[in-house]
Amino acid sequence: MRRRRLVLLGAVAVVALLAGALVRSLGPIAPVATGYAAKTVCSATFLSGRSVDDALADLPDNPLVPLLRTSRDAAEGSVTTTLLGAWGSTAYVSAYGCTLADAPPDLPPLPDVEAAGEPATPWPDGSGAAAVPDGVQRDVLDAAVDGAFVEDDPQGQARNTRAVVVAHDGQLVAERYAEGFDADTPLLGWSMAKSVANAIVGRLVHEGLLDVSDDDLLPQWADDDRAAITVEHLLSMTDGLAFEEVYDPDTDATRMLFRPGSAGGYAADQPLVAEPGTRWAYSSGTTNILCDVAQAASGSGPELADELVFGPLGLRSAVLEADADGGLVCSSFLYATARDWARFGQWFLQDGVWDGERLLPEGWVEASTTPVEVPTEHPYGWRWWLNEGADGKLRMPSVPADAFWAAGNEGQHLVVVPSADLVVVRLGFSGAFDGLEWGLEPLVAGAVEAVAGSGDGEVVTGGAGSGAGEASP
Repeated sequence: MRRRRLVLLGAVAVVALLAGALVRSLGPIAPVATGYAAKTVCSATFLSGRSVDDALADLPDNPLVPLLRTSRDAAEGSVTTTLLGAWGSTAYVSAYGCTLADAPPDLPPLPDVEAAGEPATPWPDGSGAAAVPDGVQRDVLDAAVDGAFVEDDPQGQARNTRAVVVAHDGQLVAERYAEGFDADTPLLGWSMAKSVANAIVGRLVHEGLLDVSDDDLLPQWADDDRAAITVEHLLSMTDGLAFEEVYDPDTDATRMLFRPGSAGGYAADQPLVAEPGTRWAYSSGTTNILCDVAQAASGSGPELADELVFGPLGLRSAVLEADADGGLVCSSFLYATARDWARFGQWFLQDGVWDGERLLPEGWVEASTTPVEVPTEHPYGWRWWLNEGADGKLRMPSVPADAFWAAGNEGQHLVVVPSADLVVVRLGFSGAFDGLEWGLEPLVAGAVEAVAGSGDGEVVTGGAGSGAGEASP
């Protein structure tokens, strides 16, 4: 009897030790895992109108996913995820998207999506269908857009393109969607939002509320070397702050994005590791600091992007999500339809002028698309990637040198080609590919070839999921 009791006590001790080890190993990463799942499902279901199952299918392939349990409360407007029944994270929806928080944030409710439709006027003002002007090579355009949807990788990696929009000479010339998506589906741009942060700052510079030379930007930097960081340093990612731009569990990027709290505040607390202006380092943290600075300079809360960008351009679907402190998560969390992403690109194609009104400073787009003066991973300006670097080399050799683009995780791209009067948007879920490898260059090069020498021409009609050049009305 005594021996049995000792064996039982020993077994209990072993289980306790194993449980303790499990808790210690999962402790740093479990809240990030549940936060990521809750945030992803909340935004995908409440903003994009997708099902919970479809949203869960977009979670990364890792061993923790089967252990996650996610529930959605439509009445409360929330999604909660747990891991093994613990480490719960909840995201709440509001007018500013989905926010990870310990309690419902003090933000206005999500508006009636039915009231946010586009007027029946030609794009870019409304929902006019794609048009193919005289001179556009329709077969070349079809082939370029078709190629973005073909699954032909010999390794079996999925391209998973969900939307492509091509605009030329200020009108849609091609539009196509994968099954389950259409012209009214807002999709996540991930780091394409960084280029919107550029525009927010540009608008404030135009209004005289900020200057790129401004320094001493945050109270917590006042008494140390971080006070030397300027708005331009933040725009160009040459601020010199430490930040781990790695999307593994328990890194700077994932702790900042997938745990409750201030995204910009997390990044602003990082130490200086290089003199500002001497080192380029891609950083989502820097972007969120930049938007915190913009909100402080303007005196506005999370409505800032609506006031300065979405409203003036008529981007009715666009939602730039807020963190639990009301700060805009400008690094990563912007949902918009492919048409609205294209409208944003059209604005930069038009040098910051919209409906005849200059909204960005004269020369802002040129400065934004000039390579930074220190070495970079790839040619980079102010929150825009560039085709041509300071050394004259082209990242996409078959695309015009003046092309520049916003880029996001999983293959999100918004490309502006001024010399071709062209905007190309591609949204998808190409997790197995890196950078441009899903096929950006053939798409853009084909579109450039197709539109050369075009003029006015026929209007093309069609439905969602139809061939290149066709569109839903």
